[in-house]
Amino acid sequence: MIIPMAFLLLIGGWTVTRAMIPTGITVTVNQTSDVSDMNPGDGICDVSVNAGDQCTWRAAIEELNALGPDATLHHIEFDISGTGPFTFTPASPLPPITVPVEIDGATQPGAACPTNGTTPAVLLIVLDGSNAGTGVTVDGLVFEAGSDGSIIRGLVIGNFDSDGIRILSNDNRVRCTHIGLGADGVSAMGNGSYGIGVGGDDNVVGGPLHAQRNVISTNEGDGVRTLTGAENNVIANNFIGVTADGMSALGNSNGVYVGSNNNTIGGPAAIARNVISGNTGYGIRVNSVENAVIQGNLIGTARDGVTAVPNLSTGVELVGPAINNMVGGIGAGEANLIVNNLGHGVDVHTNVVGIPLQNAIRGNAIYDNIGLGIDLGNDGVDVNDPGDGDGDANGRQNYPVLSLPPGSLILTGGLDSQPNTQYTVDIYRSDSCDPSGYGEGQEYLGGGLLTTDASGYGEAMANLTGLVSEGDSITAVATDPNGNSSEFSACVTVMPSPTPTPTPTQTATPGPSPTPTNTATPGPSPTPGPSPTPTGTPVIDPTPVPDDFFIYLPFIVR
Repeated sequence: MIIPMAFLLLIGGWTVTRAMIPTGITVTVNQTSDVSDMNPGDGICDVSVNAGDQCTWRAAIEELNALGPDATLHHIEFDISGTGPFTFTPASPLPPITVPVEIDGATQPGAACPTNGTTPAVLLIVLDGSNAGTGVTVDGLVFEAGSDGSIIRGLVIGNFDSDGIRILSNDNRVRCTHIGLGADGVSAMGNGSYGIGVGGDDNVVGGPLHAQRNVISTNEGDGVRTLTGAENNVIANNFIGVTADGMSALGNSNGVYVGSNNNTIGGPAAIARNVISGNTGYGIRVNSVENAVIQGNLIGTARDGVTAVPNLSTGVELVGPAINNMVGGIGAGEANLIVNNLGHGVDVHTNVVGIPLQNAIRGNAIYDNIGLGIDLGNDGVDVNDPGDGDGDANGRQNYPVLSLPPGSLILTGGLDSQPNTQYTVDIYRSDSCDPSGYGEGQEYLGGGLLTTDASGYGEAMANLTGLVSEGDSITAVATDPNGNSSEFSACVTVMPSPTPTPTPTQTATPGPSPTPTNTATPGPSPTPGPSPTPTGTPVIDPTPVPDDFFIYLPFIVR
């Protein structure tokens, strides 16, 4: 008996267990026609009585569904004669998949998944839904209950009236696949709804290897959407809204829609970042859910982090009852780059009083967006209110008020907020101030703690020496203990010391020399008396030092 051996892969905090030696049944698709299997469940994918297997994609799914699950995955591989790409155009949707299976288009001779962060995949197996019909159930591949643990790899899926891929089971993987664009990486094959609709738990779209990167573009709805109740899913290492080389716009209507709790978009590992750019709406929307983690992504730029590929609306939206979500972070690799978008960088709003709440927005590089860097309430720059009791989006947390005198690198930050409360204040540098006069934050410099007194006021200082240059714009964001982050503060600019204006000195006109007088003869020196006791002059520090200081962390280049 061959006992399948397993290996443990741990990259960027992800643990994935897979069998090294496949068992189950392997069927090989060698025809592009759409004929059904002659005898589903006999262990042979065959559509003809002629000698030899003649296996279509439809017949392969029918055969494996009929066989039922095995101890490990079944496999659908491809070996079609000729020069690809090879296009499958089913006359109706393929059967939903109800067993654990790996559908691997990269087994087609000549196909290859990416080997680095820049080179696109070579994909030769195309599933084209142009002839599959219309309606909300016309999806490309559907993974229903019983298909837990399946893998989709090395495919091109497009032109379906609904979703390219719909996942309704758990622990599945989508890798090395184009959803909504052609094998050439630039031709539009948009699906009519979502590129991928994720309705189960613990699924991964993408993965921690270059060879697992997906490209999800031109779909008429969201590139990826987590459906109601779908938790603990990871969307990482994908190009969403761009061409397969990651450099040009090829947008979905929107990038990623998070419609369920406890999901992760991106991650701190460099390989985990998504490029979410070029979409005709928002980059990411978190709608009425909790505990989403959005980290390390490039939102509004090409994969190089330099070339502008804007989303045509806001970079990241937190809307409705969105509670306890994290955008960015101050750990290594956690910051998102949110730039060039035609709306706000980050927008937190709802039409329901008192929410969203507890959404922390920290450490990100947010700049060159048309709107505000951070907007609470989607209504422009907030006005700080005494005592900070206004509520609504993120509690309308007051932002710090900064002071930086000309010639000084000692930044003072004051905060009027809730009494006897400890706040985190993050400091940012930008080449220039936002046109609004508030924010944005091009480079995170660091942060520290500030504690308010019984009246709700606190003040702290930070030494910017070695962190900024003359002409830089400095801003700050305050976050309360519950994770409610403010908008960016008004900017202050690093200025040189003022040059003193010299006082002109008058030259006296010389008069006649005075007549010398007799010099008195000196007498005996007086005996010195005791010295007076000094009274002592108090030394006054012109800059009182507050109790709290900003503790600066090194800026981490992503």
